[in-house]
Amino acid sequence: MMRAASIIGRLFHYSNPLVFHSSIIPTFHFSIAPFFHHSVLPTFLYSIFLGMGISAAHGQTNPPSSVRCPSPADPRQLYFECRGRPFDFIEETLTKDWAGFRTELNRLGITPTASYTAQLMGNPGGGQSRGFTYSGTLQASIFWDLHKLLRIPGLSFNVGGAWSTGKNLSADYIGNSFTVQSAYGSPGNGTNNLTLGETYLQQQLFNNSLVIVVGRLAPANTFATIPVFNNYLNVGINPGPASLGINDPTFTLYPPGAEWGAQAIYNISPAFQMVVGVFNTNQSSAGGGKGGLDFAFQQGNRGALSVVQVNYLFNDAPGDTGLPGQYSFGGFYDSNRFTSLSNPNATKSGTYSIYGMFQQMIYHDGEAGSDKGLTVWGSAVLAPKSSVNAMPYFVGGGLSYQGPIPGRDNDIAAAGVIYGTFSRYIPRTTAETVIEMNYQITFNRWLSITPDIQYVIRPSGSSAIKNALVLGTQLAIVF
Repeated sequence: MMRAASIIGRLFHYSNPLVFHSSIIPTFHFSIAPFFHHSVLPTFLYSIFLGMGISAAHGQTNPPSSVRCPSPADPRQLYFECRGRPFDFIEETLTKDWAGFRTELNRLGITPTASYTAQLMGNPGGGQSRGFTYSGTLQASIFWDLHKLLRIPGLSFNVGGAWSTGKNLSADYIGNSFTVQSAYGSPGNGTNNLTLGETYLQQQLFNNSLVIVVGRLAPANTFATIPVFNNYLNVGINPGPASLGINDPTFTLYPPGAEWGAQAIYNISPAFQMVVGVFNTNQSSAGGGKGGLDFAFQQGNRGALSVVQVNYLFNDAPGDTGLPGQYSFGGFYDSNRFTSLSNPNATKSGTYSIYGMFQQMIYHDGEAGSDKGLTVWGSAVLAPKSSVNAMPYFVGGGLSYQGPIPGRDNDIAAAGVIYGTFSRYIPRTTAETVIEMNYQITFNRWLSITPDIQYVIRPSGSSAIKNALVLGTQLAIVF
């Protein structure tokens, strides 16, 4: 532990690339190499990470775009590279400047954010039984730029938390796998839970072309997600393909879960990014155990979850005038042991998934700089080891239109469909399909209401459960 603390301190101290290369990397390599002993792929990803560090002096400064960071004031599912970015208190939050206190905090490098999301939904027909539930999450975070305190350029600290209330319509009434309420974030199917969220140190290096994060993290908040997914309410779409977490619970989302890990994003150019991460495989921690205070590394688990992703940001650089898009391709390998679906008394070592997704504006409706227009998206996941993966195949696609009605430039109409097949080792199941359509009514930058309709076909892939119609609405407030 003392060696790790020394390494991190030296990493944050050095800003000269030559000093960083010659002093930090050899020590870092020696200290963490045993961590990757049990898996070839994590070692390969670690080699990529070292290559990033060696070449980062030549990296491209590429601040997060407005497409990836549309509202830094809202901590819910905000990309880690967007946290701490300045925003307009008066225009983007309900509580404004707190009588000047928010401005004073900013002068100290402290940026507090908070938001509340509530979803009221019911299934008037189908599912295991008819029902109606409320689910809501009050989420907050504090981002602290430590440069002003410790005089270490690029160093910051982030801590988050959430209060999740209500019930899960999918678990309690419908019986399907793609949870219809993304605002439901309680661990263990709870109804009133306060959890500690992502808590980490972040270091920006080489003119911010490289961002390194170490601490308590949720992989699904960073990987396998693109901005257009935030326009949907079903967890199978938002924040990303649900099959990844269904197959491997340590590929978790916060809320409810966070786990020990490290991740980095490297801006190779204004158009290309590489993102890598290595995470602990404690499923209790990933599930929000002990209210997010389960800090144990080992509770019957072993190995590591290693993730790598490449992003191509099309027409997204400053000055680009074409239709913007994002194309992401990645995968993960988990070297933990998993219960065999073909023989529940046995376990198998390791699993992996490969995924790809894109969003592309195909029609621009407005002046230059306007976000109005039609965007298409698609996603696919392949996890062929069906002896341990409950959902080996997943595909999805949809349309999203901002400003569909004249005079309502910030409203968003969205429609999407997702389809996931279940493992042949799970008896009497085939595939689950969800169709979702909604319309986000944006009153201002801190308040929106989204009426939503979903139709679940063969819940959990079972013909014994009736297809379910789901009606509801979402209320979102940024404080």
